[in-house]
Amino acid sequence: MMRYFTGQLLERILFTLIVVGVLLGLYSIVRIVTISIDLSHNIAQQIHDKDEEINIQSTAEGRGLVTADLERRKLVKTRGQMIMAGGISLVMLGIGWLGYDLLKSRQQPQADVGETAAAEG
Repeated sequence: MMRYFTGQLLERILFTLIVVGVLLGLYSIVRIVTISIDLSHNIAQQIHDKDEEINIQSTAEGRGLVTADLERRKLVKTRGQMIMAGGISLVMLGIGWLGYDLLKSRQQPQADVGETAAAEG
């Protein structure tokens, strides 16, 4: 009875790991895409991509560029974190899938033996 309960519990845990891996992967992809769109609209990122020197005319313009640069740095950091979360989701998905397959392959022969004995008797 305890072995059945442990197998059933392990099966649920592995299936949950698969589902969480898929959901985390989808969330990371959506966040990476939205962050990339935000970065493409950021003036500091546009200046950084062109690798140009700029001539600041006023303090208000300088403050605006500093604010845009701070936002750009935050977006780049968040994008890096989402890339890591996507990698973690792939690991979770792989471990869950492999464990679930191993668990199912071990349960399959036991069911076949029971069916064979019932057919012979």
